[in-house]
Amino acid sequence: SEMGDAVEVLPPQQRIDETWYQGTADAIYQNIYSLERENVDQVLILAGDHIYKMDYGRMIRAHRERGADATVGCIPVPLAEVRHFGIMQTAADDRVVNFVEKPKTADPMPGDPHHALGSMGIYVFNAQLLFEQLCRDAAAPGSAHDFGKNIIPHMIEAGQKVFAHRFRDENRKAIPYWRDVGTLDAYYQANMDLISVEPV
Repeated sequence: SEMGDAVEVLPPQQRIDETWYQGTADAIYQNIYSLERENVDQVLILAGDHIYKMDYGRMIRAHRERGADATVGCIPVPLAEVRHFGIMQTAADDRVVNFVEKPKTADPMPGDPHHALGSMGIYVFNAQLLFEQLCRDAAAPGSAHDFGKNIIPHMIEAGQKVFAHRFRDENRKAIPYWRDVGTLDAYYQANMDLISVEPV
C-alpha cells in the first residue's frame, strides 16, 4: 500500500441485483462501485481460469498510444477451434471491425489460411466508457451480459475504437503458451505442462 498498490478480494455477491453473476460483464457491473471509487483512467479485465505469461503494461501502453476506447488481447486460433472463442476481424491497423462470440465457422486471418484471430478474454477499457457500457447493457432486455456477446460487438457497431492486441508470450519458448483451464481435463493438463522436465 505504501507504493499505491493493493489487492482487494471481492467474493461473488448480489450487491446490485437479486441474481448471481449472469455473464462476464454482469460480474464487473455488480462490482462497479469498487472500480468507480478508485477513480482510474483505464481498467484491465482478465479471466481467472487462463494460464500464460504476459506483460500487461505493453498492452496498456498500446491502448493509450492508439487512443483506443477498448483493446482486446488476441491469439491465432486453429479454424477447427473457433467455436470455443470470440473471433474478430481487423483492419490493417488492428482496429477490430467485426467480433462474433463462438461462431461455428470463421474466415481465416489475412496471410494465414489455417487460423482465425481469437479473443483471450483480456480487455483494457477506458474506465468511464466501461461504466457507461455496463450500465447500458444491464438495462438491455435479452442481453447475456457478456463482453464477447454484447459489450464488444455493441461498441464496434457504435463506431467506438476497439483494437486487437497480439499476445506476446513472455516465456519466450518455441511455441507460445496460453491455456484455458476451465475444465478438469484442461486444468490437469496444465499442471502436467508445468511439472515436465522442460516446462513449456
